[in-house]
Amino acid sequence: MRAGKKAQDWIQLWNRPYMAFVAVFFCALYETMMLTRLILAPSSANGTLYQVLRNTGWGLPLFVVIMLMAVLALCLRRLHPLAILLTVSGLLALSAAIYGSGCTYLVIPWIVSLYACAVEAKSMATLASGLGSSAMLGLLSIAFSASWHHDVHFTDLLYPTGLAFALCLTIAFLSRSVRQSRMSEQALKEERSHALTLTRERDQAMHQSRIAAELHDSVGHDLTAIIALSEGLDHASGKPEMDEAILMINDLARQGLEDTRTAVKALRSEKDPKNDPLQSVGERHSWDDITPVLDHARHVGISTALTETGRRPQDPGQANLAFTVTREAVTNALRHGQEVNRIVVSWDHNSQGGIDITVRDDGRLLNHDVDNANGNGTGLARLRAEVQAHCGSFSSGPGPDGWTLQARIPSLAGPAANNTSKEEHA
Repeated sequence: MRAGKKAQDWIQLWNRPYMAFVAVFFCALYETMMLTRLILAPSSANGTLYQVLRNTGWGLPLFVVIMLMAVLALCLRRLHPLAILLTVSGLLALSAAIYGSGCTYLVIPWIVSLYACAVEAKSMATLASGLGSSAMLGLLSIAFSASWHHDVHFTDLLYPTGLAFALCLTIAFLSRSVRQSRMSEQALKEERSHALTLTRERDQAMHQSRIAAELHDSVGHDLTAIIALSEGLDHASGKPEMDEAILMINDLARQGLEDTRTAVKALRSEKDPKNDPLQSVGERHSWDDITPVLDHARHVGISTALTETGRRPQDPGQANLAFTVTREAVTNALRHGQEVNRIVVSWDHNSQGGIDITVRDDGRLLNHDVDNANGNGTGLARLRAEVQAHCGSFSSGPGPDGWTLQARIPSLAGPAANNTSKEEHA
């Protein structure tokens, strides 16, 4: 297992772009050493090469250009392996035609390009054509050196060159086989990971479907029954106060049924990225939607007041979040408060497009209710997380005269929307 991991790490390291220049660096270093020897000790160099360099003024510059072209071509050997192999093989044949056995100076770049083509070739047909063409150019180079310049025997140059050719191909084919094996394993691993991801998504979708079905069947049924019973009791008591309470129960049950349907649709449409439940269902609340919530509190005998300063921005997201925060605060006062007689809501819009929300009540809390309201309950914790997710602030807790909730919500609309709002209110 560790050996396979190490081999995989070596393959990933070798495939990194900058590793292509390691061989280029060593080839350039080798060619520089050979050129230095050729310049400082020309008599020790190849005979034909020495004669050409001594008798012509263009011999050395052309030889440097050929070597430089061969080294620079290696930089692109991974992108265009066949073209680079043919280029370097052609330069090898050209140097053999001009400098005889001096072409051996280009054997190292030729071997590097040969290895790259054998490993990187996309198809076996491409590989076969590249290797065949390169072998023919290599034989042509040996023939030029042996038959044209007569500075080396054909077999003396053929045997070591052929051995290097065969050894290079053997190593290259082994590397290609290991590489393809590791790539297949990696592809299989990714496919398994993708299958596991799809399985988890399917299980999550099934779980959400079960939740949606439970909400639709149980909660929806209960709320529908409450609506039917309250409608049956409409104006049946003969007391205006009780009839008004029954009417409010009917309205609250209908609103709860609509919210349940909204939640069910949101759960069912979550897997479709084209469906935005906030837009398709249309449950985003406006600034004026807080009025029925305050009316419900008044119907149970609690005095409520809403004070608002500043100008309301054209910001649907902020309006919806402000409504949610305020409704949760009023609901907590009705659910957890003891002897609540007054609820005061303050909305203060600032010049930056934000809003400061303060909800105060004069009730007292039981000990276990205080614990729930301080963070164990899901409502306030969810609101705190949502407000903070929009770069706002949220705090709540008991005070000397009751319970206080404060929230600051920044602008959730773009600059263009804020400018439009200011122009409309001007």
